[in-house]
Amino acid sequence: MHSDKLLHDAITLFVVINPFGAVPVFLAVTRDMTARERARVALRASIAAGAILVAFIALGEFILDGMNISLASFRVAGGLVLLLVALKMVLQVESGPAFVGETGRSGSADVAIFPLATPFLAGPGAIMAAVLLTDNDSATLADQFVTAWIVITIFAFTYFVLRGASAIQHRLGSTGASVMSRVFGLVLAALAIQTMLEGLKPYWVSVRG
Repeated sequence: MHSDKLLHDAITLFVVINPFGAVPVFLAVTRDMTARERARVALRASIAAGAILVAFIALGEFILDGMNISLASFRVAGGLVLLLVALKMVLQVESGPAFVGETGRSGSADVAIFPLATPFLAGPGAIMAAVLLTDNDSATLADQFVTAWIVITIFAFTYFVLRGASAIQHRLGSTGASVMSRVFGLVLAALAIQTMLEGLKPYWVSVRG
């Protein structure tokens, strides 16, 4: 894998996963837990989210082929989903409270899986990005392996971010967290537009030809 693609994949996945963006949600759904319980939730959420994305890196394109969906169409759809995620980050549209009230220490749902692992960490945008970055036409098996390791590394970092969620929230404050989320959103919006343009390129070529 070339260094520029390595950097591109790492930035794209880090921005779309947005470990720091999960901090407020993590604190909300674990508010009644002890420090040890929070640590276990952070570990399970990171492992589950990483497993979801690695599975889509390995099998995502086979699923598309089985459904007769072209990669160009998936690029456009994926870019649109990424753009919606980016706009949500920039405009600060919240979705966390809808889940928070339904989960908790005594609830039957495992908050590490829902809502933390999915949809907040391994959500539609992250899944789309993982599949698009490892398509068989542009990425070799070695490239896909490296991208999978990038995903694992990011979620290892995410685990430590969630472990230190209380300290991070205290240091950043609401203003710092808002600024960071908006900056990440702008970067992701640019990546989303580029993805859609690449998906539309074959159609433009066919029309002009």
